[in-house]
Amino acid sequence: MPTYRAYLINEDNRVASYKQIDADTDAEALTAARQFADGRDVEVWYLDRKIGRLQRAKIDQPSRSPHDFT
Repeated sequence: MPTYRAYLINEDNRVASYKQIDADTDAEALTAARQFADGRDVEVWYLDRKIGRLQRAKIDQPSRSPHDFT
């Protein structure tokens, strides 16, 4: 089982720390990394390959539906 790293990104867009994630696929690693995205961005990497970046939720901006644009 591959070991991925979830890098926790601070407000200065720098790595603050990381957590290891054991997952069978890239998709599983991204799903598992969501638990660390509490108020911060998280980048998921496997060795030197970036899998993706999870953006922190914008708490001060309400979510909008497609109907808001009509």
